[in-house]
Amino acid sequence: MRRSGPLPAAGYRESPASPLTRGQVIASSYAIKGEIARTDTGVVFEAHDMPLDRLVALKLAWRDPGTPSLVIEAKRCAAVRDPCAVQVHAMGVHDGVELAIAERVVGTLLSEELSRALTPELYMARLKTLVAAVARAHDAGIAVGDISGSTVLVLPEGRLVLGRLSLSQVPAFGPHGQILAPEVVRGDVDAADPVAAEAIDLYGLGCVAIEMACGAPPFSDEDPARELRGHASEPPPRIADLREDLPGELSDLVDWLLAKQPVARPRSARDVLAQIEAVVERSGQATRTLRVLIVDGDTARARWLWGLARRAHAATLVEIASEGTDAAHKLNRDQPDLVFVDASLRGAMNALELCMYARGLASWHHTVGRMYVIGHVSDADAMLFDHVDVQVLRDDATLPGAMLDLIRSAVASRPPIRKSRTRVTG
Repeated sequence: MRRSGPLPAAGYRESPASPLTRGQVIASSYAIKGEIARTDTGVVFEAHDMPLDRLVALKLAWRDPGTPSLVIEAKRCAAVRDPCAVQVHAMGVHDGVELAIAERVVGTLLSEELSRALTPELYMARLKTLVAAVARAHDAGIAVGDISGSTVLVLPEGRLVLGRLSLSQVPAFGPHGQILAPEVVRGDVDAADPVAAEAIDLYGLGCVAIEMACGAPPFSDEDPARELRGHASEPPPRIADLREDLPGELSDLVDWLLAKQPVARPRSARDVLAQIEAVVERSGQATRTLRVLIVDGDTARARWLWGLARRAHAATLVEIASEGTDAAHKLNRDQPDLVFVDASLRGAMNALELCMYARGLASWHHTVGRMYVIGHVSDADAMLFDHVDVQVLRDDATLPGAMLDLIRSAVASRPPIRKSRTRVTG
């Protein structure tokens, strides 16, 4: 339908005319070079900062009543002390409307960079940088929102800039224009709910991890309705199936990020960052300082716990035993520092018998570290486990975080390795 009546004047959202023209000088300092983008809050221009001889981004607010203040957007960028956010240079007013001046960032959208597969080293570097950026934003109390290849700018030097922290130089939303976290798609929470924001961002990190692995976001489909249904209820693709050259424990971490229920995701972006750093550090580390044994007859679950323990710290060597006699052999051979046993372990030696056996090794001058039983135990068994100094861990959403804390604490408490010294005489 064509609009009746005259078009709005320049400076209003619906006006096709630009509110500023090329060559126009604003605040006696900024020469307009061209328009970059239009958003709900204003229009962004590239400008030349004449006194300092540099390019800047100049954002001018719309004249429409009810337009949000640019101060909110500028404060959001300024609050995040990380390269993922642009530096805001100044705020001001031009012809009665707000303007903000920020550094000009020029690069390539991450989605465009993914036309060619990232090497494993570059993939891990990009993912680590992105997770660190989100962690720093969360530290400042800022939610990122839509995290995807369409909302992340890659600068030539490898710096990543997030759309919501770019003063609108980078899109803040992808093609759908909405948050795709399952709880938002299902209508369980509002995308703007600050309580839900951190878990939403964690899901976004999982989505961009998949996108970086294969060049397309999870559930990508020409039919938007099918894509939304995928996010809401279907299992996501696994990085292990997409890229065999990436660490297996990374695939487990991304699965965790993409959990359909927010409570089932990692505790924080900062914790995710620590796990990624452990994966990266492990690739260049030849020695291991902490031995962990996982005893679980469920192969899939044991594999997941194995990956979790490896991501807890780069200094972990993790082994799996599927039943009690195999575990007993590894207790004798390796004398692990931490042992995690499935409470429902069955076979020739159940969980309680294995723990009692481990404690009996002490009389043979063997050393077995802390032992933990995972899952439900009866009150009577709980007393017996306590008698042999075995702690019971709940098998619920708190388990991954508890294991991460226990392993990291064990690493931190180990004495440093002392290098031998050679005395030279003569």
